[in-house]
Amino acid sequence: MAEARVSSYKKRMVRFCALAVTAWAMLGVVAQGNAQAVPASEAPLAIDDPPLPARARHVDEFAQSAILRYPGLKANSSDIDAAQARLREAKLSPFMQFEGQARFFVAPGARGTSTFSPDPQIPWANRWGPGGELGIEGGIPIYTFGKYRAGKKAARAGIGAAEYERDRTLSRVVFDVRRAYFGTQLSLDLQAMLSEGKDKLRTAVDKLRARLEADDARVKQNDYFRLVSALSEIESRESEALRLEASARAALEILSGIKPAIVPECALQTVQSEVVELSEQVELAIESRPEVHQLEAARSARDANLVVQRAGYLPDIILALRATFARTPGITDVNNPFIIDRGNFAGAFAGLVARWKLDFGGTNARVKAAKAEIESLKSKTEEAELGIALEVTDLYEQLQDAKRRVASWSRSEKESRKWYVSAGQGYEVGTTSARELVDAITAYFGARAKRLTATAEYNLAIAGLEKATNMPIVAEKGWRPVDCEE
Repeated sequence: MAEARVSSYKKRMVRFCALAVTAWAMLGVVAQGNAQAVPASEAPLAIDDPPLPARARHVDEFAQSAILRYPGLKANSSDIDAAQARLREAKLSPFMQFEGQARFFVAPGARGTSTFSPDPQIPWANRWGPGGELGIEGGIPIYTFGKYRAGKKAARAGIGAAEYERDRTLSRVVFDVRRAYFGTQLSLDLQAMLSEGKDKLRTAVDKLRARLEADDARVKQNDYFRLVSALSEIESRESEALRLEASARAALEILSGIKPAIVPECALQTVQSEVVELSEQVELAIESRPEVHQLEAARSARDANLVVQRAGYLPDIILALRATFARTPGITDVNNPFIIDRGNFAGAFAGLVARWKLDFGGTNARVKAAKAEIESLKSKTEEAELGIALEVTDLYEQLQDAKRRVASWSRSEKESRKWYVSAGQGYEVGTTSARELVDAITAYFGARAKRLTATAEYNLAIAGLEKATNMPIVAEKGWRPVDCEE
C-alpha cells in the first residue's frame, strides 16, 4: 500500500530528473556568428529614456548608447534571469514534491460499534450530514544515483549559455554600430570630395559653353560633351553617396537610439591598433569566442543528460511521507486500529521506498542516444574551431589588403593632386585641353575616393577582427580620429 501511495511522488521525481534535459535543450548553439569582448554594462537598459540632446558623437559614444538601449540585450538579461530561476528550481524542487488534498462531502449517518451496527451496508434512509478529509503526501529524495547533481549541472550550463548569448548580442550590436558609423563618415567625406569636383567641372562646363556660343574656334564640341559626361558621372556618384549616408545614418539612429545621429566633422582616418600575428589571432579567437563557450556549456548539459539516462537503470531511494485526517460527525467514530472507518480516521506513514522503471530496453536506447549527442557535439566543436580559423584568417587578410591599399592610394592621391591642380590652372589660361582636365580630375578624385574606401574598409576589418577574436585590438578611445575631439 505504501508503494501505491507514493506512486504520484515518484512520477514527479522522474519529471524533475528531466531538468537535465530541459536545461541543455535551450542551448540552440551554432558554430557560426561573431563575438567580441565588450564589458557588459551594469546599468539598466533604458529603452524608454528620453532622447539625448543633439550633438556630434564619436563611435564609442554611439556604441555605449546602443549597449544601454538595445532591446535584444534586455531580452538576453531576461533569458539569464530565467536560467537562474531554473537553477533554483533544480536545487529546491526535488525536496518540495508534496501534495495536499482537502475534500468536503455529505454522507448518510451510521451507528454502531466495531462488532455490531443496526444500519444496513449503505444507510440511504438515515440523515445525511457533512464531512471532510485533509491529507498530505510526498517524499524527500535520499539517493538518486546522480540525477539530482545532473539536474543542477545542466541548469548551470543553461546560465552559462544565456550569458554567452548576451555577449554575442552585445558584440554584434557594437560591430553594427561601428559599421554604420564608418559608413556615415565615408559617405560624408565622399560627398565633400564630389562637391569639390562637381564645382570645378561645372565652372569649366559653363566657360566652355560660353566659348562655344561665341564661336571660339579654339574649342571643340566634343570637349563640351566630354566635360558634361564627366559632370554627370560625378553627380551620379554623389547620389550614391547620399543613399549611403541615409541608410548608414538610419542604422546608427536605430541601433543607438540617438536622433539625429550626428558624427563629428573629422576626416576619415585609420584607427590606431595593435594587431598580432595571424596564428596568435586564431588561437585567441578559439579560446575567447562566446560560441565556443556555448558549445562547452552544451557539452556539460549533455554530459548531465547522459548521467540521468544511465541512472534510469537504478532506482530512486526516497523517504516517503503521508498523513491523513477525516471527520464525519454523523457517523459513529469506531476507535479500533484494525477497522477502516472511512468517515472518521487519522493516519500517518513514513518509510523508505525504492522504485524504478523496468524499461531497460528503452533506457539502453536513451543512453546510446545521449552518447551519440555528445559525439555529435564534439564534431560540431571541431567544425566551429575550423570555421573560426577561416573567419579570422579572412579578416586578417582583409585588414592587410586594406592597409596596403590605403598606403598605395594615399601616394596616388598625393601625386594626382599635383596633376589636378596643374591641369586646372592650365585649363584656365588655355594651355590644357578639356581631355587632359577630365583625365586629371578622374585620376585625382578616383584615387581619393579609393583611399577613403580603403580607409573605411581598414577600420571595419579592425572591428571585425575584434569581433572575431573577442579581444580588444584598439584602445578604449582609439576609435576616435586623432586631433578630433568635437
